[in-house]
Amino acid sequence: MEGSDCDADAKMEEETSQNETEEPEKESSDDTVCQFFLAGTCRFGDRCRNTHIAASDASEQPTANKDNVSKDKSHSKRIGKKPPMKTASDVISRIQWDPHLPKEHFLIGYLDRFVGVIEKPFSEFCWEDLASAGIDVLAIPKHRIQYFKYQELVVWDKTNRTDNVFGSTGSGLTILDVIAQHETLVQTEQNDKEEMKQVALDLSDEEEDCENSTQDYHLQKQSTKKVRPTHFIAVRISSEEVRSTVKEVQDVLIKHNTEIAPFLTPLPELHLTLCLLHLVTSDEMEIVHTVLQEIRTEIQRILSPSFILSFDGLKDFHSRVLYLAPMFVPGLSSFVENLNQRFRSNGLVVIDPPTPSSFHLTIAKVPRSLASKNPSLRFLPEVYNNIQITHFGAQHIDTVSFCHARSSRCTDGFYTTLLELPLY
Repeated sequence: MEGSDCDADAKMEEETSQNETEEPEKESSDDTVCQFFLAGTCRFGDRCRNTHIAASDASEQPTANKDNVSKDKSHSKRIGKKPPMKTASDVISRIQWDPHLPKEHFLIGYLDRFVGVIEKPFSEFCWEDLASAGIDVLAIPKHRIQYFKYQELVVWDKTNRTDNVFGSTGSGLTILDVIAQHETLVQTEQNDKEEMKQVALDLSDEEEDCENSTQDYHLQKQSTKKVRPTHFIAVRISSEEVRSTVKEVQDVLIKHNTEIAPFLTPLPELHLTLCLLHLVTSDEMEIVHTVLQEIRTEIQRILSPSFILSFDGLKDFHSRVLYLAPMFVPGLSSFVENLNQRFRSNGLVVIDPPTPSSFHLTIAKVPRSLASKNPSLRFLPEVYNNIQITHFGAQHIDTVSFCHARSSRCTDGFYTTLLELPLY
């Protein structure tokens, strides 16, 4: 048996050697084509003794390679798949336990079932199990969290798949990068503020040199005009009825003049401004928070819970700002005057609007320089008075917002909101 096995092994080895010697000749021959290869099922690959590609069969190559093409498509799909995003729970744990992250600088925007998205400081939340959390603490299901902010920068957003905490969605940024960039920005802004303070001191010295109160008054008014608002208190327009009406008006404006499109107010930005502020330091912003909290009880006394803001028609400022004028509401002007007085008494700079007695909901606004050069961009009564709308909708006011006047926006398109204060 052993001898026969050796003979069989030797014979097999000899045939294998002979096949390897003859293989180049068969590869160069077009006589024998592998039928299994044409069917796409050949399992020998390059070691196959028959010819895989013949000149006359070049057109059949895609069919023969269909398995490979299918594999390539599958591989492409795997490459195009979005990377998994770190969850809100991951971000919470990172903020809680990373000693390099100042918890007091983080904010959370979460979805309230009745009010909408509300923003609160991270330190106000209780992260215990909801079943064991007390009724006097702020505890929410983590799936309601919409975004996290570091200072005023959104670093994690569920809707837009933004993750600059871990960089899990491929942004290339982590929270430490964001903090470093923010510190650089703060330092730059601080330098600008120091320059502004110096200018203010120079103006103050000039006012002291004035000889009479009339000159002092005019100088004060002139310096106030140079100060631009950095923050504002507003009522956000969330009514779909009002928004749809504004959209209808804007469509008519565009139909009349397509050049007006860039100057239309986006629907998510619609708001009624109550107060304009120029704030420089974080202490001043904290004063705004305190005043709003203190005046909350007075709001409930002045304004009823059924406070409805209605609009009675379109008007314009100098033919370059088109707005909806709200109907007169008893108590609203008193509330705003009281609010401004509180801010001033606490040392804050309150900027008087161009028309103090007019609350307005801006629909479109053209810069003064462009309106003067291009008369076609002006809003004329003969155009907007022909819009056939008799009812412009109403807004239930139960919340006021403390917002930043910069160009940055929240994920829902509204201005960056530092505080949303429920009135009732």
